[in-house]
Amino acid sequence: MKKSKETILLIISGIAIYYVFSFLVIPYVKKTVFKDANFYNNRGFDYYNKGEYDRAIRNYNKVIELDPGYTKAYNNRGVALSYKGKYDLAIKDYNKVIGLNPNYAEAYYNRGFAYGEKGAYDQAIQDYDKAIELDPGYAKAYNNRGFVYKRKREYDRAIQDFNKAIELDPGFALPYNNRGSTYNEKKEYDRAIQDINKAIELEPKLANAYNNRGFAFRKKEEYDRAIQDFNQAIKLDPKLPQAYNNRGSTYFFKEKYNLAIQDYSSAIKLAPRYAEAYYNRGVVYGEKGGYDRAIQDFNKAIELDSRFTLAYYNRGNVYRFKGEYDKAIQDYNKAIELAPENAEIYTSNRKLAEELKKKGEQ
Repeated sequence: MKKSKETILLIISGIAIYYVFSFLVIPYVKKTVFKDANFYNNRGFDYYNKGEYDRAIRNYNKVIELDPGYTKAYNNRGVALSYKGKYDLAIKDYNKVIGLNPNYAEAYYNRGFAYGEKGAYDQAIQDYDKAIELDPGYAKAYNNRGFVYKRKREYDRAIQDFNKAIELDPGFALPYNNRGSTYNEKKEYDRAIQDINKAIELEPKLANAYNNRGFAFRKKEEYDRAIQDFNQAIKLDPKLPQAYNNRGSTYFFKEKYNLAIQDYSSAIKLAPRYAEAYYNRGVVYGEKGGYDRAIQDFNKAIELDSRFTLAYYNRGNVYRFKGEYDKAIQDYNKAIELAPENAEIYTSNRKLAEELKKKGEQ
């Protein structure tokens, strides 16, 4: 009888312990862990907003260590990694989010951005499509998809997306700026300026908007207004290589070659893989008679972009000026291969090089 009572007491104690753990201890532990994870996530977000991406990432790592199912932490860490240019790692984080929650529109949007920066434009568009499917009012997704279409030179589709983003959010500056930049590509400079004026009205510190408007003014040969805009862009964002490159081109047209070279060099320093800046600097060196330095820059532009037609063409011109006719002819042939629509111009210069070569052989 005594053993029976002891057995009953053990059973009762076991049940009591089970209920204590089930209804008191475990919920308390879960609540505490979540509270800590949430704390680190919020602190990571604060660091991210301050531009301290490494510290943000360390906090998101802690969140995931505490709660491996915390989808926002993977998403937020992916965003911070993207800003550091670590797009493959960012994509892994977005994949994890989507695996945990296939209806997380923001993760598709963010993964689309990472794919776009990697040049994987079709994958980027697929992700923006999915984000829009999940959230039809997602103005940012329309804007970013439009930007990818612009990069693909599908300008009309880009403009459709920018129109939709503006319809959804008329106070959103970026689609006005991006639509203006697209009108620049279509050589509709007055429409570009109109859109970019609106972007600046909505967001006066949007450096890239001044850069894009300056580009339109330069194309309209309003060089002083262009330089004013490029100056403002650089003032707002001293690390904007496009503004230095574009201001350099404006100085070139004003025949201020030394200032142009300084600006192209600044652009290259900020963006060492900026093929256009090398090409532009090469053109200026060529104008100044610095043929060897021009060739070095054209070589670099071609190394970075093997289909840079104008770099081949202008390198051919420099080789012709130097009397290296075989190299010139080779470059003209490459330019004709890449851009047959301009074959007449390139062929004319090739014939000139061939005639000069014959004269030298006589």
